[in-house]
Amino acid sequence: MADFNLMSAPDMDELLFSPYQQALGYETHARIQRQLTNYAYYHGNQHRHPATGQLVKASELPRPAGLDYDPTRYATNYFKAFIKRKARWQMGGKHGISVAPHQIDDVLEAAKPDYTPSPAQAKENQRAESYERLLYRLWDENKMREKLLQAARDRQIAGRVGAKIVFNPNSGKLRWVFRPDSEIIPVYSDDDFEELEAVHFVRSFEEDGEEVLQKQTFSLEQGECYLEEAVYNHGLELLRTITPRQPMGLNFIPVVLFPINELSGEDVTNSEIDDMKEQTRILNAMNEDAIDSLKFEMFSMTALINAPDGTAEKIDIAPGAVIEMRGTQDGQTPDAKKIEGGFRWKEAFKDQYARVKGALHEITSLPQIVPQELNFGGLNGEALHILFHDIIQETEEHWLSWGPRLSELHEKSIRYLQARTNRPVFAYDREVVKSIGDDYRNEIKFVLPLPDNRKELVELLTLEMGAGLESQAGAMNRLGVENAQAKKKEIENEAREQRAAQDPYNEESPQDPQQNLVE
Repeated sequence: MADFNLMSAPDMDELLFSPYQQALGYETHARIQRQLTNYAYYHGNQHRHPATGQLVKASELPRPAGLDYDPTRYATNYFKAFIKRKARWQMGGKHGISVAPHQIDDVLEAAKPDYTPSPAQAKENQRAESYERLLYRLWDENKMREKLLQAARDRQIAGRVGAKIVFNPNSGKLRWVFRPDSEIIPVYSDDDFEELEAVHFVRSFEEDGEEVLQKQTFSLEQGECYLEEAVYNHGLELLRTITPRQPMGLNFIPVVLFPINELSGEDVTNSEIDDMKEQTRILNAMNEDAIDSLKFEMFSMTALINAPDGTAEKIDIAPGAVIEMRGTQDGQTPDAKKIEGGFRWKEAFKDQYARVKGALHEITSLPQIVPQELNFGGLNGEALHILFHDIIQETEEHWLSWGPRLSELHEKSIRYLQARTNRPVFAYDREVVKSIGDDYRNEIKFVLPLPDNRKELVELLTLEMGAGLESQAGAMNRLGVENAQAKKKEIENEAREQRAAQDPYNEESPQDPQQNLVE
């Protein structure tokens, strides 16, 4: 008979950890738990339960032992406010997409006033223009301005967010599905940490009163992407198959990950989150103490001196309440007094609160602006950029990660569509998708959410064009103008019409040339 007083490490692990947790591994399980904790903190669970140690809302905390009153529990949730502000800085502007055509014709010939593009250059211009229009259409169909704001919040909280490319065979349209990193388990190549070999999407939900797991897996094997999807219980027993393992006809995994990598070789994390939580915890405690102090000041303690026993039970706590007291011993007069405070901590509290909140602004690079300090006639553009210098620099650093991966999302989407052009239901122009070929170059033009940012860029580009340092097409590409080639032709046509209208010798001019000669 086995001796149950002795237990091996594997037996202990099997009893303590679920099969799903063991399948995840220590690092992945720890990452997901850390991310779920950050999400709970974001949603207002900012207090630790003394018994379970789990994050709970302020209203769910029990009264501490040894206290005769319920202490105030309060969550400021600056954490959520700062996450939203940083996400708006990154994705609040109206970003553009630029697809620059290859320069086939000679550059010097193209600069001449009477230049006419060659057939090859005209075809390349049309290809780039059609490619750019298709990408803008995909952005509109997928409501990317809204989704990028949401994805930026998830990325700040979890340290990474993922986008899954999905083709709907019923509508023939492409969908970009952003999912939080707590549902994503990537598998990288041993040779290249950024090369995906497989990606698992796992989500938990309730079915028939039991919590189950739905797992969708994309795997790349010998240059072919396979898809499988099924539902399991927490013992990893197969309950039902949604999609049996089958090839997708793709030579890549249709998933793009957007991480925050603070240091080279560091695991996916956002250490700024922990610093923000620490400052938020202190602010919550200070606010709770301040509210309790105010309560004690407003409802101060009543002292009954030389009063008969039982007098305290007869006191009514109400406005205008009256109590009658009589002396019971010779020579002693009963008395009642209020023991008041005095708010001597007010200035110290304000200074300390300002210091802690200022530290929170320093950590997040968000400026702490007091409206009274700006009451000097407004700010010009340069002063505004100096004021927001830290957050602008940090936002541009985040764009260094967003930009190439959004371009990768576009490339994989076009390659996905090219593999589906033979489908009976296809919502896009098949010839346009095929004409893109294998040149998937595209660039994201990020815009800061400042009111004068575009105005200053236009002024800068105007000066550069006037000095001969920039062309009109190049300026449009830098501005992220949609369909730059078409816009350029439209401007040229309008200028030609204006010149024709002002030409007295033009047959279509409304002016009479003979009348002009007489005058």
